[in-house]
Formats: sequence, structure tokens, C-alpha cells
Amino acid sequence: MELEDARVTIVGLGLMGGSMALGLKARCQELVGVDSDAETVQLARRAGIKTQELGPALVRTDVLVLATPVKETLRLLEAFRSDPPAVRLLMDVGSTKRQVVEAMENLPDPVAAVGGHPLCGKELAGFPEAEAELFTGSLFVLTPCSRTTPSSLALAEQIVIALGASVQHMQAARHDQLLATASHLPYLLATALMGSAEFVGNKDPEIWDLVASGFLSTSRLAASDITMMADILTTNQDMVQNALSRAQSELEQLRGLLIGGEAGPLRDYLEPLQRKRVSLKDPGSTPRGA
Repeated sequence: MELEDARVTIVGLGLMGGSMALGLKARCQELVGVDSDAETVQLARRAGIKTQELGPALVRTDVLVLATPVKETLRLLEAFRSDPPAVRLLMDVGSTKRQVVEAMENLPDPVAAVGGHPLCGKELAGFPEAEAELFTGSLFVLTPCSRTTPSSLALAEQIVIALGASVQHMQAARHDQLLATASHLPYLLATALMGSAEFVGNKDPEIWDLVASGFLSTSRLAASDITMMADILTTNQDMVQNALSRAQSELEQLRGLLIGGEAGPLRDYLEPLQRKRVSLKDPGSTPRGA
């Protein structure tokens, strides 16, 4: 099946689901959005997105995208074990993949499922932040499983390309291991930075008059949606704990260098990491978030 002939249903019209809906609505035969929040539904309708309740939407759909927080995605997948949707492709866009893929593995025939994670976003959530170009130039990881058929994978790839992203295939466990450091740890470090500043601010509130671009850019992820992040952290807690332990080791090494008081060893530690960071793409030229 080609995407242009497909009827697509997206469950969850927050930042990711809403952006997918805006990006795909002109690229498929029909697009329907589903959301439990009445205000979100009204906003989506004003943006030209057709909305329905989940039950009626599943009657006539070829592609079902779960763009809900991870634990809600897991709840829906569990419900689909006894009442599977008759779709050609079921995919999700959650930020952790092992538990989602395991739940997909337990779906009955003939459900064809593919895990997915677009590596883009913003720290702000909700449909008002959605934009059709959110995915442009970003990487979109697909995590196939035993329920993935060649045709369903091809359809998932068409969706990614239609959104302006590039496809990367990866096993769910490797995805979760790498994203624990590349995405989940940055959120925790940003939160720790905010906690440190709050501790100081409780004693001297003038600190908030002094925060500038360095603090604001480094702490940006601490403003992320808490429900989403709590689901991410608790469905990847072992990998995130490993990432935190590694970060704590780095901080202890820095503490030791500061105690030593010598600029030379400190520069030896800092310089290769500075070079590596400079070699990475400038965040200002790439999609926001992760």
C-alpha cells in the first residue's frame, strides 16, 4: 500500500501526534486524529484535522499511530491483544522502545507493528506547539520486531520520508541504551541544574536576575512535560541508571581536578571534549529537542 492511498489515524494530538497530523494530512487519503482532551480536539479541528473517538476511527483505518505517553501506549497495546485493530500498520512514536516492542510482539495475527521514535521535538508540549515541519531534517528511528512485515515496514518508511525525516533501523535494546545517554540523561542533568539553582535561590533570590543564555540553554529540557518524561524514565530505568552513574563519575573526576587546583590537568580533560562538541552539528541548525 502507498501512503497516498492510506487512511491514517493518529492517537494523541500533542506535540508529536499533532505535528504528524499536520505533516501528513495532505499526503494520505484520509487523516483522523484522536485525543481525550476536548480543547485539543477543538484546536485540531480549527487546524483542519478531522477528529473522532477511537472506536469509530478504527473502523476504517489502514495505519494506526500511537502518539501517546509511553505507558498509555502500553495500555492500548495490552487492550489490542484481545481486540486487535484491522490495520496494515500499527506504529508508535515513544521515546523508549523495549517495553513497547515487547508489547507489540504479544499482539495477535494479523497485526503488523513497527516501533518508532522521531529524534526531534521541543521542551514545550501540546497541540499549540505542533508544526508540520517539526520532523524536517531529523532522524526517525524504526525498531522492527517479529510482528513487522516487509509491507508494514515499507509503509512506516513512507511516513517518515513524507514528514521530511530520514530513516534509521535499530534494535529496541540498543536504542534504549544509546538514548539513555543521548536524550534521557540530558533531561536529568538539566533538572539537577535547576535543583541546584533553586537551592541557591531559596537563600538568595537574586540568582534568577543573573541567569543568562548559558544557564537557560543548558536547563531548557527541565521544562519538558513531566508525564511524558516520567514514563520515559520509568520504562528505561536500568539504562538511565547506568547513564547517571557514568555522569556521576565524570563529575567526580572534575571535582578531583578542581581540588588539585592545576590548570594543566583540567585543560587536558576539557580540550578533547570541547573538540568533540565543536564537531557536532550546531543545535541552532537542527530540529529542537530529542
